[in-house]
Amino acid sequence: MGEDVKVGKTICFFCPPGCGIDVHVKDNKPIKVESMMESIVGPICIKAEVLPEWYETELKNRIFHPLKKVKFGWKRISWDEAFDIMIDKFSEIKEKYGPQALACYIGQVESFRDFGYAARRFFIGFGSDSYYSVDSTCYFAKVIAANVTYGAYAPPTLIGTKLITVWAANPTESVPFAADAMMLMKQQQGVKLVVIDPRRTLLAKAADMHLQIRPGTDGALALAVLNVMIEEDLYDKDFVEKYTIGFDKLAQHVKNYTPEKVQDITWIPADMIREYARLYATTKPATIFQGNCLDTVENGFQACRAICCMIALSGNLDARGGSTMMPFYIFSKVALETVPENERPKVKGAGAETWPLFYKYVGQPPMEGLIRAILEEKPYPIKALIVQAGNPVLSWVDSNRQKRAYEKLEFMVVHDLFMTETAELADLVLPACTTYEQQEIYQYVGRPLFALMNKVIEPPEECMPDWKLWWELAHRMGFGEKYLPWKDVDEMQNQILKDCNLRIPITVEDLKANPGGVFHRKREWKKYEREGFDTPSGKCELYSEQLKEAGLDPLPTYTEPSESPLSSPQLFKKFPLILITGKRSLYFMHSMHKKTPTLRAKDPEPMVEINTETARKLGISSGDMVIVETQRGSVLMKAAVTADIHPMVISVPHDWGGLANQNLLTGGSYDPAWGGMPARGLLCRVRKADPAQA
Repeated sequence: MGEDVKVGKTICFFCPPGCGIDVHVKDNKPIKVESMMESIVGPICIKAEVLPEWYETELKNRIFHPLKKVKFGWKRISWDEAFDIMIDKFSEIKEKYGPQALACYIGQVESFRDFGYAARRFFIGFGSDSYYSVDSTCYFAKVIAANVTYGAYAPPTLIGTKLITVWAANPTESVPFAADAMMLMKQQQGVKLVVIDPRRTLLAKAADMHLQIRPGTDGALALAVLNVMIEEDLYDKDFVEKYTIGFDKLAQHVKNYTPEKVQDITWIPADMIREYARLYATTKPATIFQGNCLDTVENGFQACRAICCMIALSGNLDARGGSTMMPFYIFSKVALETVPENERPKVKGAGAETWPLFYKYVGQPPMEGLIRAILEEKPYPIKALIVQAGNPVLSWVDSNRQKRAYEKLEFMVVHDLFMTETAELADLVLPACTTYEQQEIYQYVGRPLFALMNKVIEPPEECMPDWKLWWELAHRMGFGEKYLPWKDVDEMQNQILKDCNLRIPITVEDLKANPGGVFHRKREWKKYEREGFDTPSGKCELYSEQLKEAGLDPLPTYTEPSESPLSSPQLFKKFPLILITGKRSLYFMHSMHKKTPTLRAKDPEPMVEINTETARKLGISSGDMVIVETQRGSVLMKAAVTADIHPMVISVPHDWGGLANQNLLTGGSYDPAWGGMPARGLLCRVRKADPAQA
């Protein structure tokens, strides 16, 4: 290796697993990326390997300077001018409407990274609780359900398992090293594999069982599994007797969910439901690898609750090869909870009262509260918005409604790498750093592990790190010394690590000395035998008084989606297919990489998956341009005709812009428990596009 080549050790953030990488840098440009030997997460995939190409191609179109919207476009301004404009507008809005009229939206997996801590501290100092993020897009239905049930999130543990259920997930595309491990375990160790998915994914083709479920009915399936487990005496009686409350009520409740009844709801034959229930209940240990799909249906929380009860009753909770209970630190929530109550904002963020569980367990109101406060000005008006590292116009449901909301604002700022669809609506657009140009703490899921995302490349001169934007604003507005008093990023991150109150204390210096990461607690099993459960009763709550007090079903309950063949038969006549959105691709991280040539060549355009027989009836062939419609809008893309999807289901990919934007189709009823967005299980129709449209 030449003397002019340096190797920086950091974390790849081109997808959430966070593989450790060595970035070879020459003349401040990445030239090669390899797996980091010190990291236990990996190996890397193609997205990390093409980091040099991403810098040389897609990133050439980044924003390099602060921009102000003028009558006919954008004008370059200085950072000082940008801060003066922001401070004047924020102060004016605060005086006119109150501090809560200023809001933010933080994107790019806010809960895994640390700049949300700085952003929340800024908002506390300003006096606003209008803090929103991508956290209400996905992932947190299962986190909240687990916390309600047994007081902590319990992600799956593959090592030592005898049965893997891949439920509403496609790790081949989203977490490829996990999918590879599953296949090796099946082939070399005889581990059983079950896939629950309306699509016949690669793992489904290799599985021992594939339950091809109707989208949006997962909760009914889980309750039918519980029915069989209890009726056939296949549950862990010792665990139930010692560590749960509400078993008798749950047992009575699930009598309503027989496999014969549920087969008509889910499209899964009753004998297959029974076979799976017996396999899951009698194979020890067994783990459930649950994806994010249930977070984007209107009844997803209760489905996740039912799955939590399956894990508990089977004896797989906090067991090697089952599910591991461990703390998960949401840094913006830590920032709020470490400020004295009398210094916190007086008015809770819009949406916090409607969805109190989300506020309690995630520490912020859900995104839908923001949109309603802008459009309806209830419970108060939001008039200004700062968007950082996110593109909600593209990534959030009902893009047209999102756009209407942001156009109604009096002032909007976007801090991002690119001129996104959201940035185009802003008054100011500010240049940001990539994750490779700034130092951040990274938190892993499924492991009690923190690592440092080291700065391995110097950013362009005017591109500002995410945390620094909030630090500068706070200090220029006069409350930085109290709420963001740190002199540099190391000092801020040491404060974050201290505020997390870790079982094994960690410092930034520890993370720098151990680039593969540092564990903040030992891996222990069945901690509840010594510590109990962090729930109101101190036990695993199959029946939840907390949910009852919140006006929700205290037992996991299935509710038919508001758009479905059963609940809206008249609408179903008009839209006779079921839409799922958000299909993942190995080659993209949401909207990222779609202009990186190597990756785009492997997945060149958005394709709607349609079953072979369904396509034949509609006169559609692979490669035809088709229009997918819901009652909210339509998209235009090519058809991919395949036998690997249920005949009644249509699947479209996510985060393609223009006429292929999936969120022109989505919207509807939000999950009443946590405010989750409706992006799957919607009614749709498909037709071949006219030549003029194609």
